[in-house]
Amino acid sequence: MKLGLEVFLEEYCENYKNARIGLVTNSTGIDSSLRRNIDLLLEKGLKVVRLFGPEHGVFGAAPDGVKVSDFVEPRYKIPVHSLYGENLRPTPEMLKDLDIMIYDIQDVGLRFYTYIYTMAYCMEECAKQGIKFIVLDRPNPISCKIEGPAIKKDLESFVGGYNLVLRYGLTVGELAIYLNQTFQMNADLLVVPMKGYLRSLYYDETGLLWNTPSPNLPSLEHTILYAGFCLFEGVNVSVGRGTVHPFKYIGAPWIDSQRLYKEIKKFGHEGVAFRERIFVPAAFKLQNQVCNGLEFFVTDKNRIKPLSIAVDLISVLKRIHREEFSWDTYYHDETERYYFDLLLGDDLYRNAIEDGATSKDFEPLWEKAAQQFYSSSKRYYLY
Repeated sequence: MKLGLEVFLEEYCENYKNARIGLVTNSTGIDSSLRRNIDLLLEKGLKVVRLFGPEHGVFGAAPDGVKVSDFVEPRYKIPVHSLYGENLRPTPEMLKDLDIMIYDIQDVGLRFYTYIYTMAYCMEECAKQGIKFIVLDRPNPISCKIEGPAIKKDLESFVGGYNLVLRYGLTVGELAIYLNQTFQMNADLLVVPMKGYLRSLYYDETGLLWNTPSPNLPSLEHTILYAGFCLFEGVNVSVGRGTVHPFKYIGAPWIDSQRLYKEIKKFGHEGVAFRERIFVPAAFKLQNQVCNGLEFFVTDKNRIKPLSIAVDLISVLKRIHREEFSWDTYYHDETERYYFDLLLGDDLYRNAIEDGATSKDFEPLWEKAAQQFYSSSKRYYLY
């Protein structure tokens, strides 16, 4: 298969030889031979005059949630504007004199991943300035399966918005078309599609080497688990950030891991194996504290339901550790709203878990939301 970047280099470059280009990218902006997009575009004689970086920066090296500053790219001396610092949107000054903005970043297919909001905001601002917006398409690494709840309007944030369900089942190019048409952004949008891609494929079935999208998703297995275990960012439990296995570990000093293991085993979740695990996060939540918990393994990526597993874990922790367990309100600049609500998109889940609900109580709602999103988004499919 060929990535959108490779198709663009082969078929589209000549059309933009005289254009002043801004490139929104990071360390995932590579071709199938691991060559950087900026190198390849400049080799083709294109005028890339500005770079823009999302969360984690253009090098993908900054930690989660850490603000990134503007700087100058060292090899080509091109100005780099951070879209995860003082500004989440490109300003008119940043966009001044640009003819085209190209977006080339590996997505993960999940509503709470911030790169897609960087893309959406860039599309909106380019539309205002009359700048053409080009998306170089890449695979959805966790396949184009649709799962999970939709986001309520009053809970929109930089980790959730645009009526998306949690696992929206679109490539980033398809998502751009969905956003542009559904929300009437009026961007002059061009999506350069991949060739030879099937939407049912997981990343390990594409023939591509794993393209680490951000520091805490070092493999496809971690990314699959992240589809549900990101919910632990909304409670006072470590999800393994600051260890070698973020989103494979969950734990806290106060957890009775033996009891938690026995209780979760009763649910009979498919596609997953787990064991008791003690770990010490070197950074982030519960830094340098001994955490008792569990380690998870994906045994069947087509059958595992990370969202259901995460909800059941949280429900059990709430029940067996009522005094120690709590919901967090501070994360990614949030200081008032429950972060768990922002991640799931509705406060009914937190309130229901307080009353003892588990994933079985929510799955019919999620299935209905997924079907509704499929009906509204399938018209934008490119594959």
